[in-house]
Amino acid sequence: MNSKSANFNPERWSKVEQLFDTVADMSPSGRAAYLAKACGTDLELRSYVESLARADIAKDTVIEESIRSVLNLAAPESPSITDVIGERIGPYRIVRVIGSGGMGVVYLADRADDQFRQRVAIKVVRQRLVHPEIGERLISERQILASLDHPNIARLFDGGTMADGTPYLVMEYIEGVPIDDYCDGCRLGINERLALFRTICAAVHYAHQNLVVHRDIKPTNILVTADGTPKLLDFGIAKLLDAGGAATQGLTRDGAVMMTPENAAPEQVLNGTVTTATDIYALGVLLYRLLTGRPPYQVGENPREMALTICEQVPERPSIVVSRDSLAAVPPEINGNKVSPELITRYRNTSLERLRRRLKGDLDNIVLVALRKEPQRRYRSVNEFSEDIRLHLASMPVLAQPDTWRYRSEKFMRRHTVGVAMSGILVTLLVTFGAAMTVQNKRIIEERDTAEEVSAFLEEIFRAPDPGNARGLDITAKEILSMGAKNIRQQLDDRPAIQATLMETMGRVYFNLGEYEPSIAMLEESLSLRQQSLGDDHPDVAASKNALAASLMRTANYERARALLDEALEVNRRKHGKSSAAVASTMFNLAELLHATGELEEAQRFASASIDIYTVQSDRYAVELAEAKNALARILRGKNDLDEAERLQREAIALVERHLGKDHPFIAYYLQNLAVVLQAQGELDAAEAMFYESIAVTRKVLGEEHDTLGGSLVMLGALLHNKGEFDDAEAAFRDALAVHKKVRGTEHPYVAYDMTSLAMLLQDKGRLDESESLLRDALQLYEGSVGRDHQYVASALTELGAVLTEKGLPQDAEPLLIRAIAIRAQDYTSTHPLVAATNTVYGHTLAGLGRYDEAERLLIDNLPYLTPATGGTDRRSRRALAWTVSLYEDWEKPEAAERYRQQMPPVSPVASNE
Repeated sequence: MNSKSANFNPERWSKVEQLFDTVADMSPSGRAAYLAKACGTDLELRSYVESLARADIAKDTVIEESIRSVLNLAAPESPSITDVIGERIGPYRIVRVIGSGGMGVVYLADRADDQFRQRVAIKVVRQRLVHPEIGERLISERQILASLDHPNIARLFDGGTMADGTPYLVMEYIEGVPIDDYCDGCRLGINERLALFRTICAAVHYAHQNLVVHRDIKPTNILVTADGTPKLLDFGIAKLLDAGGAATQGLTRDGAVMMTPENAAPEQVLNGTVTTATDIYALGVLLYRLLTGRPPYQVGENPREMALTICEQVPERPSIVVSRDSLAAVPPEINGNKVSPELITRYRNTSLERLRRRLKGDLDNIVLVALRKEPQRRYRSVNEFSEDIRLHLASMPVLAQPDTWRYRSEKFMRRHTVGVAMSGILVTLLVTFGAAMTVQNKRIIEERDTAEEVSAFLEEIFRAPDPGNARGLDITAKEILSMGAKNIRQQLDDRPAIQATLMETMGRVYFNLGEYEPSIAMLEESLSLRQQSLGDDHPDVAASKNALAASLMRTANYERARALLDEALEVNRRKHGKSSAAVASTMFNLAELLHATGELEEAQRFASASIDIYTVQSDRYAVELAEAKNALARILRGKNDLDEAERLQREAIALVERHLGKDHPFIAYYLQNLAVVLQAQGELDAAEAMFYESIAVTRKVLGEEHDTLGGSLVMLGALLHNKGEFDDAEAAFRDALAVHKKVRGTEHPYVAYDMTSLAMLLQDKGRLDESESLLRDALQLYEGSVGRDHQYVASALTELGAVLTEKGLPQDAEPLLIRAIAIRAQDYTSTHPLVAATNTVYGHTLAGLGRYDEAERLLIDNLPYLTPATGGTDRRSRRALAWTVSLYEDWEKPEAAERYRQQMPPVSPVASNE
């Protein structure tokens, strides 16, 4: 009987194995009776199982090979793995063998078709593992695997089949060393190993979000490059996940051993359902090895013993196993040396006792939770696994520990090392009073637990006036916060940790209310308390710096904010890892700051990096992801990438609506920003409707004195200016100016922005003296807050130059415009609308000076770049056309003047204050 006559699909193979597992140890008569009942009329199935049982596979080889032997399915002889060196596979030429294993052979190859230079790794899958009907599935799976785009996952580029039908996969070539060798070679400590491991977790979590499970996570499938970047390899053997989390049919025939035994989960050994929990188990094995230098258990070659070991033996705690010499017949090795406690500690740059203490407790429990035999009892996700490690590194309670008061008190003392150290000295001095101290310590713990409960209660009260919770209800937020600040200072003076937490909470609420001065005061006190008790190199201190910097930016204190953010970013990267949410939050604030100071390229880089981190953890940080997308949209709007800005802005709105509702304050702000984009694209009616919607939400949720309301009013004023509704526009600008002066203070750049917008309107209304006065005041404010080289300064200089020229003073306007052009050139290309706008004003000024040739060149060359999306209906385009007509009339070229006059659209001018 051969494979062609066998009617064995994947379900049938699974049935064969289930039946075999049941009858393998039965007597021949018992086996016959059982199979007669279980197989019924399916004589073919019964015959195969009986053949397997007679082969006594436990004494010979694994199930897969025995099945093939019984069914005469031996794979054809393959050529030597070195026979193909120098030959081509697709457009690639084989250079050398990188490695080989049960799945196939991996070759290093170079692109050989002269299209471009590329070095890749090609995995040639062994034919014996490929199901005869898998061709179409291989193509489909290859496409999905190729879509995985993560900085810590090696990309799958291409694939196909060789002349003999052997499938191959073309993958990114990674030059690095296995993660365990890298950690040992660099003598990484436990914290550094945990940080590296969390990076791998982020990559696996990303794959799971894309419905792909790896199934073979092991050190040799994780290479670390020379710069310390880990890369996860070999998703070419992964199975795709269905919506329920279970793996669907992958590249291989059921029954094939698609695992590395010492890394395999029990469900893989038992041919059970493969889910994301399977990868969590493999990550647990990996973490065990990184911490201890050993696998959780020694897996023999006998399949029955292997299955018993993996499915029933509970691994020893890492803190115990590190101090034991290997008892295995074939002991594990590191770099050719037998694993021993001395070797383990040397490669971890510590002592044996310190290593045992470090592993005991949290890390023991975290690893053993990941290695639980039952998939449902492991961590629910890789992200939860990684988060537990982060909590451990921050000395916070972890999920893998029982939530007892004693455990929480230990975490509290570890987080407050300075205070605990002092307490330790006292305990040493008063050791003779141990019994009394036991009673006193119990009372202290009880008081501390009570204080924690009070802290949680107070935090909830102080969050009540947060606009995200109040949603427009009549709550006297300022009164509650003022009273709370007084109570915290008076009642919690002897509890600085709780004081600092509550002050930070209040500072954030003040921030959300647009009360920036009290926000800064609260956050300054919180930072000071934490620095005194924790020192500067602590995650809580970094969190305080991050929050304080956000408030300082709102008052234009950019220099101090930048210093705080740089310090927070450095600490967060070390303490939380470079892909942590804490790092993403700091990068987001840096993007906001750099945008405010006109450093658009750097701002875009930080915003994009923040989005990348939050996207990987979007199920937990959806709102933060929305904030980062909103920030990047604003940056791209400034770079005139309007289509991408609109896409990001709409994605941000959708995220907030889904998670926080349509009446959240973020919605008001995002709608305002989207309206600005639509206006820049010439969709004026849609923009106007969106501005009014933003204003309605803002007034309902935030009231009449909030920063967001001021922003919406000034943007609405610009649109009304565009439509020629000058009186309504002036009212909106003056209302915005009043709000921003109240909220931001009279020296803030937002106030200068409102002044510039109003001055532009007054210019168009012919009130040139008022316009000039406002522009000079705005220029002074800009230079004092954002610096002399900011683009806002260039805008004020441009408009002031236009006003002076209109007043008949082009000689005074020229030096201002030359300076504005120099500032524009620092950030924008020559075709940017803002550069073109300043150039056309300068052309108008040169015409006023009688330098017609120069004026003509500037006006004509820059006209095409003035917001082409509006079709020439915007203020910049209209006045540039009017100035061109005026130039030719003064130059006595009536034909040219008439030609440009006919291009002028019959609408009122549009305002733009960029």
